Amino acid sequence: MATGKSYIQVAVQDPLILHQAVGIISAHREEKTLNGASGFSSSSTAEEVTQGIDASGLTAIVTGSTSGIGAETARVLAMRGVQIVMAVRNTTAGKAVKEKILKEIPSAEIQVLELDLSSMASVRKFAGEFKSLGLPLNILINNAGVFAIPNMLSADKIELQFATNHLGHFLLTDLLLETMKRTASQSNIEGSIVNVSSEAYKLGYKEGIRFDKLNDEPGYGRLGAYGQSKLANILHANELARRLKEDGVEITANSVHPGSIATDLWHKSFDGGIYDMLRCITSYQQRRNRRILCRQQHFKCNLTSNGCRTSKETLGSLNEFNQLKIKHMIFLKRVKMWLFRRKGPSGFGYSNTTEDVTHGIDGTGLTAIVTGASSGIGSETARVLAMRGVHVVMGVRNMAAGKDVKETILKESSSAKVDVMELDLSSIASVRKFASEFKSSDLPLNLLINNAGVMACPFMLSHDNIEMQFATNHLELLLDTMKSTAQESSVEGRIVNVSSEGHRFAYKEGIRFDKINDQSEYNQIWAYGQSKLANILHANELTRRLKEDGVQITANSLHPGSIMTNLLRHHSIIGGLSSTIGRLVLKNVQQGASTTCYVALHPNVKGVSGEYFMDNNISTPNAQAQDTELAKKLWDFTMNLIQQ
Repeated sequence: MATGKSYIQVAVQDPLILHQAVGIISAHREEKTLNGASGFSSSSTAEEVTQGIDASGLTAIVTGSTSGIGAETARVLAMRGVQIVMAVRNTTAGKAVKEKILKEIPSAEIQVLELDLSSMASVRKFAGEFKSLGLPLNILINNAGVFAIPNMLSADKIELQFATNHLGHFLLTDLLLETMKRTASQSNIEGSIVNVSSEAYKLGYKEGIRFDKLNDEPGYGRLGAYGQSKLANILHANELARRLKEDGVEITANSVHPGSIATDLWHKSFDGGIYDMLRCITSYQQRRNRRILCRQQHFKCNLTSNGCRTSKETLGSLNEFNQLKIKHMIFLKRVKMWLFRRKGPSGFGYSNTTEDVTHGIDGTGLTAIVTGASSGIGSETARVLAMRGVHVVMGVRNMAAGKDVKETILKESSSAKVDVMELDLSSIASVRKFASEFKSSDLPLNLLINNAGVMACPFMLSHDNIEMQFATNHLELLLDTMKSTAQESSVEGRIVNVSSEGHRFAYKEGIRFDKINDQSEYNQIWAYGQSKLANILHANELTRRLKEDGVQITANSLHPGSIMTNLLRHHSIIGGLSSTIGRLVLKNVQQGASTTCYVALHPNVKGVSGEYFMDNNISTPNAQAQDTELAKKLWDFTMNLIQQ
């Protein structure tokens, strides 16, 4: 995906929707420019790109064709006259798809054979059964796959995503290549091999293919392993193409990214509402994107000779095309409405803003520190707290930017109390200096909002030689001031750690205590997840200690949602996300900062501590974030770091 310096940088604080966000944006960009060199775009369907093509006499194997794009590929190929062999793990489901296709296309020729790509024995058995049928083979579509699953081994003791997505297809292709060569030679029709890859290959391990660590459990990451397998699909197609060309064989080999498709492939990888939201968004894309594999395989060589029409002609007229664009916008609005209607027990939900959740609250007399308050949700949090009467101290790295935010707040609320102090959280010396300067101001401290952070930056060490994301996103020093304030004022103090759903994508061991600075296995996303997991564990352990001491201070963590900010300035893969899709998938800043303001000020949260909030309601983090022993170990580890 092309990136540049003129685009709006977007920080998706959910690595778990990163893959989908990238795909959706690619589709929107392609649609916006209408048709490409092929005459088609992301809005074209499988039926459109194969319109007018007679493929009678061709035979195709489609793996993973019981659902999703595999089933749709089988349907449309059968519609165009191709004899289909559905290679499926679940033959019952495969037969159901076959029957459905036959109801629509009674003349279709379809066979269903069992194939479990995670088992080399099953692949060999399938290849043997196919050869025994005596059929030619013109097209092999390696479509089946698994996505971002927990670490497990295949029947052959190989990491399951690599085994299923790459190795099984590699072996299948190798076993059937002679049949394809013979078919191409006898028929004089070019054969085609299509590997369904993904843009997520960019999220793979730093070294690309971990040849010596395929089964390395400690270094396993769901997205990293998936990205590795998708990279392998591309490399496989490229090397196969080179070898076939060298041998003068009339067979092509290509890899494709299908886009963001609403299938069951990633169902197990997403939790509740996020999966529902992605499915709601991408189900519409799926209806319009039923074209990818058909466009990329053998038929693409025949588009011109068959007089395939352009998108405008297919749609009838430019006016009809514009009508579809209008329908598209109506759909986007419906998705927003669906999200906005969701409310939790608090009476608030996804769509509420900072001003909504603090309406009618008087914070006069309270003092709050907000870190990272020079932009994004930090500056919005500072603005709304000041609006409600709170004396806000902005802890910022960039003083000039901080003073600009202060001036903006004062223009809106002339009576606001706002101070700006320098704070670089990646430097323990800077943190100590900030804490000392704050204490010398003799201000009370009721609210501490640990908001600042960096996301997915390249490997680097802080001033104190600690991995940058862990150092920046997880260290602080003002508890005694808060305790004395709570005791003297009899007003509950609140500590708010801005975490992220990205905590679910930490390293497998959660916190890599012995490998915090290990560059060899560093992964930008996992390191971010580790730091966000640390935010939650910190709040939980702090809650336990404060309760033990009988101190009237709560500590909670939260996920702000996916916010359009500049947090992801270090990660180029989604740097080009456009404002168009941002308005759909991402919250605006006012909505993103609402959970922070809700947890900091709302009376509903009085006495609530050690909880994880999302969309202004209590939510549930993953099991590691609820591990009390891990939280204690992290506390001791962190104290040791800041005392060194």
